[in-house]
Amino acid sequence: MLNTQWLQTFITLVEVGHFTQTAEKLFMTQPGVSQHIKKLETQTGTPLLQRFGKRFELTPAGETLYRYARRRQDDELALFQALQNDDPFTGECRIACSGSLATYLYPHFLKHQQTHPNLAIQLEAAPNKRILDNLNTNQIELGIITQNVAIPELEQEKVGAEQLCLVIPAGMEKIVINMEQLNQLGFINHPDGEHYVRQIIQANFDHSFNSIESLKVTGYINQLNQILLPVSLGLGYTVLPEKAITCFPQQTKIHVVSLDKPVYENLYLIRKKHRPLPKRYDFFMRQIRTLLS
Repeated sequence: MLNTQWLQTFITLVEVGHFTQTAEKLFMTQPGVSQHIKKLETQTGTPLLQRFGKRFELTPAGETLYRYARRRQDDELALFQALQNDDPFTGECRIACSGSLATYLYPHFLKHQQTHPNLAIQLEAAPNKRILDNLNTNQIELGIITQNVAIPELEQEKVGAEQLCLVIPAGMEKIVINMEQLNQLGFINHPDGEHYVRQIIQANFDHSFNSIESLKVTGYINQLNQILLPVSLGLGYTVLPEKAITCFPQQTKIHVVSLDKPVYENLYLIRKKHRPLPKRYDFFMRQIRTLLS
């Protein structure tokens, strides 16, 4: 590792072009300047200057070292400026939430990015467990989950609630929906399907229901915008948050069942308690609170 002080003396000497003036500029003695250059030559293993009288010329090695030293100096200056400049409109913003929330929030985030193009938004649709795992490994900085977790290292706040909806094919509006009817239809499963359907069934149809294995499953899809397609074709039912349903373009081909006991999931904004966030995240936290409250 090249000595920073010796490099600074070398840079100054090259740019001033005179040992005495370099010593005066650096508040050193002339022998002190010479000593720094000699130590640098010893460290690099090659002559850096060719002296003649009171003047000198750089050797090829000296030219190479000077260019390197200036780049290093410029890089360090840029680094210090970056460390001290917490620009609220520049940098990556890494956030994760459910697929339905991502569909709802993303357009609002993109409007902010259009105004501030130096931002880079990375929004991942993921279930609760992956959000927690990614937060723990610093792959994301903010998450929105649907469960209250007792982890001391995490800071979470309730930012809203979202209704879970039982969705069946259109044309079944006048049929009394019960477990028999649901099993005749078949369940369209998805990444959060078991978690959602368990809550709906336990609250409205079968308090003892515990596992999706007891259901007739007629399909699985992990693309949010496709989950309601088989329902619209009469191939089954599913359970999704309300915001995911409103985004489906073929509303006339599906029907949301009016439940005796509506089911809501709390939404929690979560982050690491002892990990300070850059100022650019302030907007997204405010936006999430406003949109989900």
